[in-house]
Amino acid sequence: MTFTPYDTDYGTCSYTHVWLRAMHDTHDPSEVSQILGLEPTSSHLVGTRISCKSDRVRRSSGWFLESSGRVDSRDARHHLDWLLEQIAGKEQAFAELHRLEYQVDICCRWDSQSGHGGPTLLPSEMAILGSLGIELWFDIYFDGGDTADA
Repeated sequence: MTFTPYDTDYGTCSYTHVWLRAMHDTHDPSEVSQILGLEPTSSHLVGTRISCKSDRVRRSSGWFLESSGRVDSRDARHHLDWLLEQIAGKEQAFAELHRLEYQVDICCRWDSQSGHGGPTLLPSEMAILGSLGIELWFDIYFDGGDTADA
């Protein structure tokens, strides 16, 4: 079976990146680092202020591993493959996070250049996500360029 090769200049995308999230209402995000054997690109603790300009506090702790700044491509598959390489073979670790009731998922931000021709996933990527028990969701934005007529 042959798949479309990466397209770093993915014409219908103006920006993309992915991130793994592990969220919990009470646990410290350093626990995720210990379980996965990975350091996050960012994290925050439950009860900390959302920003210095707001008195609102976070309702959950979060641990994040992002492809932003690590992958130079507008092909979401490039970003997802980078992330999957970081977590490959960690089925037991993710089973432990699920057992501890962490909300674990991957988000793909995808900014459309033209309103059509969205991101794709490879069967191998979907298989790895399934084996790790990780849901993938898309956060899609439209830059307002040319749009396809319906």
